[in-house]
Amino acid sequence: MKELARLFPYLKKHKLRLMLGFLFVTISNICSTSVPKFVGSIVDGMQKSSINQDSVNSSIGIILLLTIGSGFFMFLTRKTIIVSSRLIEYELRNDLLSALERQSLSFYHKNSTGSLMALTTNDISAMREFLGPALMYSANTLTTFSFALAFMGALNPSITMIALLPLPFMAFLTYVIGKKVHIGFREVQEQFSTLTAQAQEAFSGVRVIRAYRRESHETKEFEHESSLYQQRNIRLAFLQSLTMPSMMALVGFSNLLVLGYGGMLVIQGKATIGDLSQFFIYLNQLIWPVAAIGWVTNLIQRAAASAKRVGDIMDMASDINDDNEFHDNVYDHSGITFQHVGMKYPGRTIPALEHVHFTVPKGTSLGIVGATGSGKSTIAALLPRLFDPTNGDIFIHNVSIKHIPLHELRSKIGLVQQETFLFSMSLADNIRFGKPNASIEEVHIAAELAGLAEDIATFPKGYDTIVGERGITLSGGQKQRTAIARAIIRNPEILIFDDVFSAVDTATEEHIIRGLKSLMVDRTTIIIAHRISTVALCERIIVLDQGNIVEQGTHEELLAAKGMYFDMYERQQLEEEFKHYSTEISEIRQ
Repeated sequence: MKELARLFPYLKKHKLRLMLGFLFVTISNICSTSVPKFVGSIVDGMQKSSINQDSVNSSIGIILLLTIGSGFFMFLTRKTIIVSSRLIEYELRNDLLSALERQSLSFYHKNSTGSLMALTTNDISAMREFLGPALMYSANTLTTFSFALAFMGALNPSITMIALLPLPFMAFLTYVIGKKVHIGFREVQEQFSTLTAQAQEAFSGVRVIRAYRRESHETKEFEHESSLYQQRNIRLAFLQSLTMPSMMALVGFSNLLVLGYGGMLVIQGKATIGDLSQFFIYLNQLIWPVAAIGWVTNLIQRAAASAKRVGDIMDMASDINDDNEFHDNVYDHSGITFQHVGMKYPGRTIPALEHVHFTVPKGTSLGIVGATGSGKSTIAALLPRLFDPTNGDIFIHNVSIKHIPLHELRSKIGLVQQETFLFSMSLADNIRFGKPNASIEEVHIAAELAGLAEDIATFPKGYDTIVGERGITLSGGQKQRTAIARAIIRNPEILIFDDVFSAVDTATEEHIIRGLKSLMVDRTTIIIAHRISTVALCERIIVLDQGNIVEQGTHEELLAAKGMYFDMYERQQLEEEFKHYSTEISEIRQ
């Protein structure tokens, strides 16, 4: 119940509909448990020859009406309780998604996509089955037992007591089997998460798998995980299969006890055949409610295991949160300041950044260059608070970003990351992602500035082209330019380009940079790159090495200093010359 307690607020929200459902199931079972009385009176009347055809017809009519009434109100029960469970399922999925969306990037480093997918499919469905079928059949069992036992007790207390002898054994079996089912279902869900994660990775990395001819290895790995999932499911199915036969055997034992003891009372004249007939009908009416006890117990145990898994995510506090204290921020529009910022990622011993200090005045541009692993992308991730620095602070217009609400902070920033992600929808919708209400004219302008318009013109469906999962139908350069257009269309105050020109050739890069020049006017821009040519237009450049700023200045000043920046420039110039000569030699040979 501890795990299931988190569902009570959802139940409370739909309490009126649920209360109606419980009322309907009560009326339904009043109707159904009233039927044996009329059957018993007919049997006794026929035995004593004290009943006529009109009485039989009248009793049959009443039985028919009670049966129809029971079915109708059971239909209303399903329309209320089951519908409520579907509505709560919808709310649970939304709340789980909200919980996932508020988590920081470090959360996704620890949890695989497959395990999170399992939560939204199997676990939410298991919780819904508790909120719907389990509640409905619990109410059905409770009311059926209450009315049937009340009528049986009023009819003959001694036979009723004999019929209830197997009840303690039912309770014991329910407890023992239910406890094992809870553990078994939790193991099944955990294995399903592992299986889903492996399948998701295999599908996403199918091109790498084929390139390295690892199909056989991946198949064996999947077969192994699938075999474990099968074994755990079979064990769970075995445990669940014990419940129904056990309950049915105990109900059958009750029938034998009633037949033996009740038959003796009939022989002794202490009960009538009509009374005994009623007891058998009542026991038959209790077969499904008794069987439902085991089934409902399984549902409850499954739901409890799933609620624990989902609840752990919902209760997990994000590493990145809005400051709880209210801040009436006053911006002086001074720009961006990194004040002795240090950053060390969890699980790593070497810091990504150490005492990084620089300022980017509003409306100016900053270029950041350095070797791979020098901390360039960390700066891009810290500014919109995808991570928080280990020490130091970051200010925008002289206000700490920790004091700026996240939605406000991120609305100021247009970030184009090194690893481009596109959604499986049209090019136009991918560009509009940052501004859903953008007109098609704005989409065209953004695509033109990003150097993508000419490519789109060659596609048969133009801007309506579906790019496929993760933009699989586009080249690396086209994906990067789509991401650039997505950032541009938002018209943000701060633009950050994290090595976004790595997949485009030099000519395309120059075309994009020319388009961005007009966009960068009066806009704070940070360009992170490997190529010196990319940052040369920036008003100030910093050079990172092992998380530290080793040089800073303008392009001309850094070249004149003949330091690390100069060495990078010289090396890249040689590389460009070598590519040029290689191209010329290839053309001559052809």
